[in-house]
Amino acid sequence: MERYLLVIVVGTIGGLLAQRFNVPGGAVVGAMIFTGITVLFLPKGIALPSPVRTGIQIILGITLGVSVDRSLLTLGVKIMPMAILSTIILLTVAVCMALLANKLGLVDFGTALFGFSPGGMTGMAILAQSENHNGSFVAFFHLVRIFTLFIVIPLLVKVVLYLQQKGFPL
Repeated sequence: MERYLLVIVVGTIGGLLAQRFNVPGGAVVGAMIFTGITVLFLPKGIALPSPVRTGIQIILGITLGVSVDRSLLTLGVKIMPMAILSTIILLTVAVCMALLANKLGLVDFGTALFGFSPGGMTGMAILAQSENHNGSFVAFFHLVRIFTLFIVIPLLVKVVLYLQQKGFPL
């Protein structure tokens, strides 16, 4: 029981610190990093019981569900064709990358596909785990992707806005 309490306290501290210092990915990333490091030092690791994992998934689902508002209905209809095309392109790339990673012997195809697929880190890791794939790998892979995107996207926006101000037709 002490091990569970330890990871809850450490994860909470990590999440709050990450939120406080505006770490990309915020509280989820901070909690994951702090908890992951702590678990590495536990002699036998730790595994959450299935009912606890289910409860956490329900809380995450509720958190995402309450973020929906009516403006999404109007915008969603307008952007739907581009969202579908983007998804098809991203999934095609994800399947190719997963096949390559599997062919190179780096990771099984299912885990690789969850890792390379577009989607949120938490959701994809939980989904991978529920399908008996390596959720930790998937979470780590998405963490790398998110940190990279959080660094690159703001720079790209600044470059494009600068070029538009200078008259480049973008």
